[in-house]
Amino acid sequence: MILKNLSVYHYRNIEEMSFSCNETVNCLIGMNGVGKTNILDAIYYLSFCKSFLQTNDAANVKNGEKSFLIQGNYDVEDVQLKISCAYNQDDKSKIIKCNEKKYTRFSDHIGILPLVFVSPSDISLINEGGSERRKFLDTFISMYNREYFSNLLVYSKLLQQRNSLLKQEGGFDETYLSILDEKLSILGLAIYQERKKVVEILSQRTNSFYSEIAETEECTISYESQLDKGDMRTLLAKNLEKDKILTYTSVGIHRDDLQFYFDGNLVKSVASQGQKKSFLLALKFSQYQLIKEFKNGQKPILLLDDLFDKLDKQRAKNIFDIVEKQDFGQIFITDTDKMLLHDVFKIRQSSGIFWNVESGGAVKPL
Repeated sequence: MILKNLSVYHYRNIEEMSFSCNETVNCLIGMNGVGKTNILDAIYYLSFCKSFLQTNDAANVKNGEKSFLIQGNYDVEDVQLKISCAYNQDDKSKIIKCNEKKYTRFSDHIGILPLVFVSPSDISLINEGGSERRKFLDTFISMYNREYFSNLLVYSKLLQQRNSLLKQEGGFDETYLSILDEKLSILGLAIYQERKKVVEILSQRTNSFYSEIAETEECTISYESQLDKGDMRTLLAKNLEKDKILTYTSVGIHRDDLQFYFDGNLVKSVASQGQKKSFLLALKFSQYQLIKEFKNGQKPILLLDDLFDKLDKQRAKNIFDIVEKQDFGQIFITDTDKMLLHDVFKIRQSSGIFWNVESGGAVKPL
């Protein structure tokens, strides 16, 4: 899959920019704050119908403007796709189109343009709570498994209904609750089984990639779920009185989590900044590899924002070696220094281009 060209208007700090993308490596060079990351975020938006950095669309409109527009032309397995994403603050309207046809459900677009974003904000996967890690896992699986994504959407709606029921004063319909619990249990089991299967593979791949980057610690990923201790239907019934007091559902796959370990110790507790960055790169490379396999060889777009942050020269070299061996598809890399990225072109036999990003996101060949 290749992004042929990109146009962005009034998105975040970008006034207006447009450029034709190289099919291999695109290096976006510029000072801090000029809009390099926002260009990557615009590409992310075209894949997921939302920003990676700020999910509130109104906050993504450039200051002083009323709307934004992002457009991209793609070559997806010899099929030409024109994707446009627009938002208007006045009426809070959001329109996503594929080849000029408007989506009635944004969820229909998810998975068409697979993408992996490596960002400094990924540190939240290690340092923050379980919701961040569930979001990562669900986004990852949804890119290649439509049934999983559909189950997740339905589960979320049913969970909202159950929580609303628990909030009702003066009691509620026990029969309706039983129906909700049964449906939640069926969907929860399917989601749990897919997560468990994928995390086992992801853990193995991440350890393999990490050993190529650092050659020190052994890393593992553990999937933790309340369903490990029993079926969800039983758990819901057992915790009903507690849930009535809390007025929300306290058990289920919406409470699942991932834990990351170095030699049996939590990465969050023992790892340096460089180790954490190396682990996250290994995790994202594993994600990329598995998406490519599950989508029958279709290569996602890879976005690498501030790639060298927290990395020593040896680890940076090891990462370039991985990029060469893994045969990644189209890559977009940001940095402030052209010389730091020059090795990318040596590795890939000078296939790629440097772009200079100026204030407001304007892009010109460097």
